[in-house]
Amino acid sequence: MHSYRALWLFVLSLLTGLTVTFSTPGRVSAQQTQPQPAQRIVENVDIIGNRRLRKDDILYYIQTRPGDVYNVEQVQRDYQTLLSLTFFDKTATRVLTENGPRGGVNIIFEVKELPIIRDLTFEGLHSVQESDILKAFRERRVGVSKESIYDPVKVRNAMRVIKELLAEGGHPNATVEERTEEVSATSLAITFHVEEGDRVRVVEIKFEGNQVFSDGQLRGAMKYVKEAGLITRFKSSDILHREKLEYDLRAVDNYMRSKGYLQARHGEPRIESIGPRRTGFPILPLPFLSSVDEGLRVTVPIVEGKVYRLGEFKVEGNSIFSEDQIRSVVGLNKGDIADGEKVSKGLFENLKKFYGNQGFIEYTAEPVPTFKDNPANPNEGIVDFTVTIEEGKQFTLRRLEFIGNTFTRDNVLRREVLINEGDIYNDAYWEYSVVKLNQLGYFNPIDKDKDVDRRTNDEEATIDLSLKVSERGRQQISFNGGISGIGGSFFGLEYSTNNLLGRGEVLSFNLAAGNRQRSFQFSFTEPYIKDRPISAGFSVFAFSQKFFGEGTFLSQNVSAQQDLLSGGFFNDINEENLFTRDSYGG
Repeated sequence: MHSYRALWLFVLSLLTGLTVTFSTPGRVSAQQTQPQPAQRIVENVDIIGNRRLRKDDILYYIQTRPGDVYNVEQVQRDYQTLLSLTFFDKTATRVLTENGPRGGVNIIFEVKELPIIRDLTFEGLHSVQESDILKAFRERRVGVSKESIYDPVKVRNAMRVIKELLAEGGHPNATVEERTEEVSATSLAITFHVEEGDRVRVVEIKFEGNQVFSDGQLRGAMKYVKEAGLITRFKSSDILHREKLEYDLRAVDNYMRSKGYLQARHGEPRIESIGPRRTGFPILPLPFLSSVDEGLRVTVPIVEGKVYRLGEFKVEGNSIFSEDQIRSVVGLNKGDIADGEKVSKGLFENLKKFYGNQGFIEYTAEPVPTFKDNPANPNEGIVDFTVTIEEGKQFTLRRLEFIGNTFTRDNVLRREVLINEGDIYNDAYWEYSVVKLNQLGYFNPIDKDKDVDRRTNDEEATIDLSLKVSERGRQQISFNGGISGIGGSFFGLEYSTNNLLGRGEVLSFNLAAGNRQRSFQFSFTEPYIKDRPISAGFSVFAFSQKFFGEGTFLSQNVSAQQDLLSGGFFNDINEENLFTRDSYGG
């Protein structure tokens, strides 16, 4: 039985290309006859083409090392790593392999370094300052500046930014070209050649489809884009700026909706050139006051719809405030003209503050309007509002900390804040606290939104506040002196501080001395006694003066009169012919 099985396996092995080795009865081991390729060793990894960067610095990013088993996938990963760096030209970087002298593989990464920008200049700029362009490069992170690595993609982005700035300055048809000049083998100079073209101004703004609202009313709602005139040319509001135009058109929509036309909206504006037009001063061609510029006409389609009155106003999800309280905050009653702007401000600003003053800082509202015809007046409509409110949890202040007060002590700031740690958070109290901190005068102006970092914990319903402050000069020292015919020569010193030793205490003293008058004044004020709003202070002074009695001409001092008439500045006056007055107090 075993012999038949062995014979069958031998025939099967001939068919499948396997070599059969008989071992113990009933057990067979099989191996493939095709030999596996021998593994090759990486003998060397080299970098060529580099001029500015050291070879060792580039090899730092390469994972393949001499002595490793040659791995095609790893070499490709190393190649992609080099391409991801900003130092090399991606189109000229490649990887090569060659046979090593010992039968292994030599791997060569050929790179071409991007040059350094040694100089950056602009030609043909008139309406935009070079400093404004460089500032825009930094703010938008273009990556084009002196001593930066040249990248063609970044240069194209820089050209786009220049065109946008020129368009904002009234030159939407400007062209920008890049010119490069080789400074050395590893650096170059870039020149942006600009042709601004004719200045373009908005001459006409028209509206189509408006019947209830006049063109003047709709243009009055626009703030940033205006028709060319004497005033608008100095404010640059007659320059077509797409983003500003879109903002103004949304303001036009809000204006119409504030009058009850809740479905009013604007269409896509059409912009067309109408040729050269004189703008500015309408009569005489005065320099800076008038000019002939390329004119633009902006035509805006308008859909007004019908006016709506408020019908039902339902509130859902409220538990803290009643529906009547919420209606009073919104300020609209049934039958009133549905002022869309008033509804929006009431729900998203006033009511948000209303809830925020009670610690419900995660308040949200979602109004859903339902439009229907008014059976009593076919020219009007009725809108019902269903407002779904999510009140969230009531938050408490867990931690309050200040950042940047390196001199002023924390307790000086904390005593101005109306909320203590552990209290229910109150938005109104916090805003007023920031006002009080600004009134101290210890810091640069604090912004209640930008300078505050809020961190909330939804599970525990707590909020942490970090207020960033920037201290400014807290001490004033001044010296003064001079010569006076009455007071003689004198010298004075004044010192004052409103934040003594960072404790918020006020101290000042004034010292003056001369040959005829002397004065001293010292004052101190503690605005908070034991951190309570109780103020106390004291002031002491001493004053001594030597002077004439009854006036110079009425006195019997003939020598003083002669000095005054001759311009001698009372040179002959001495202690014997002067009165002395001393004052002390506190």
